[in-house]
Amino acid sequence: MNWKEVLLCMGITVIAATMIACLFYQNYYMMASVVILYLPVKKKVKDYLMRKRKNDMLFQFKEILQMISIALKAGYSMENAFLQAREEFMRLYGEHTIMAKEFGYINHQLQLNVSLENLLDDLAERSGMEEIGSFSQVFRFAKRSGGDFIKIFKDTVDKIRQKVEIKREIETIMAAKRMEMNIMNLVPFGILLYVGITSPEFLEPLYGNVLGIGVMTVCLLAYGIACVIAEKMVDIQV
Repeated sequence: MNWKEVLLCMGITVIAATMIACLFYQNYYMMASVVILYLPVKKKVKDYLMRKRKNDMLFQFKEILQMISIALKAGYSMENAFLQAREEFMRLYGEHTIMAKEFGYINHQLQLNVSLENLLDDLAERSGMEEIGSFSQVFRFAKRSGGDFIKIFKDTVDKIRQKVEIKREIETIMAAKRMEMNIMNLVPFGILLYVGITSPEFLEPLYGNVLGIGVMTVCLLAYGIACVIAEKMVDIQV
C-alpha cells in the first residue's frame, strides 16, 4: 500500500472509532479503539484495492493479448509481437498502467535471452490470477508442440471477455443490494444518534456503568458479525 492508501485507512479508522466512542459509549477514552480497528479496516481496504487491481489487470491483459494476436497476424515474430503490442498498448492506455510495466519488464528480459514461457509463468505467479496462469500453461505446451498461437491468443481473449462481461452483469445486479447493505450498516448509528438527540434519557442507563458498557459491547459485536455476514452474501466470485 502506498502512503495515500495508508492515510485512507487511518482516516476511516479515526472516523469509525469516533462514532463508536460517541454513540456507543459516550466516552472519548474509547477513541483508543482506533488501535484495534486499524487492522480490520486495513484488511478491508486492501481486499477492495486487490479486487480492483485484479479487475484492471484482467482487462489490460485481455487488451494486450489481442494486440499481440494482431501483430502475429501481421507477420511479426513472437518476441517482436510482444514489443509491438506493448507500444500500441501504451499509446492507448499510458505507460503507467500495470500491464505496460509488466510487459516492459518481459520485453527487457527477452533481450537478455530469458525464455518467454518462464516470464509468463513468473507473471502468473506474481499476479495470482487464474486466467494468466492458464494462458501461461497453454502457451508453454503450444511452444513445445508447435501449436497455433494466433488461435490460442484469440481463444484466451474470448474467454477473458466473457468472464469480464459476466462479472460486470453480476456487479450491476448486486449494486442495488450493496447500496441497501451500506444503508442498513449505518442504521444502528443513525438510531443511536437520533435517540441521543431527541430523548437522551432513554440511553443514559447504558452509559457510565459496567452493565451498560457490557450491553453496548455485546450489541457492537453482534453488529460487527452482521456486517461481515452481509458482506459475504453480496460478495459473489466469478
